[in-house]
Amino acid sequence: MSAPPANEAPEARPDGSDLCTACGLCCTGLLFDVAPLEEHELPRAEKLRLPLACNRYHDAFSLPCPCHLDRKCTVYEARFSVCSSYECGLLRRCKAGEVPLGEALSRVERVLRLTDDVRARVPPLVPPRPLWDEAREHIRRRDAEDPSPAWQGERGALVAALGELRIACREGLDP
Repeated sequence: MSAPPANEAPEARPDGSDLCTACGLCCTGLLFDVAPLEEHELPRAEKLRLPLACNRYHDAFSLPCPCHLDRKCTVYEARFSVCSSYECGLLRRCKAGEVPLGEALSRVERVLRLTDDVRARVPPLVPPRPLWDEAREHIRRRDAEDPSPAWQGERGALVAALGELRIACREGLDP
């Protein structure tokens, strides 16, 4: 491998913050439906009114995270240990220099565009659930109330958009 020309500096390895702040998809429920908590974090999670999903095996909160608004974490400086330690496969490869930051950002932007496309077709539930669950519920409800060819066309387009999003998540982000 040869050195870059003198007028070109090698791309610095990112620390991950640029990629994470551009993405935030791990907070939305797109990649996971729960985020584990340490036992000592439970009181703060309760204070923040996070939707807890605790059982005898683990303490966790349900995603999407209500502290993630407008693609930003509102408690970033005091975020939970899982939030500060999680690194998706794309971030790990970017930090290792295997995927250039520009390419990583392009992959994230593609997933965000696809997510926005699906979100525009699926009404949000209250309380919010991961997009996959909301899409499944939307399809179930519409199937029960509207057998029309128009809905069948919309349904087919939605299912195709969900499939494209799932592939983009798996191949582009590697959670």
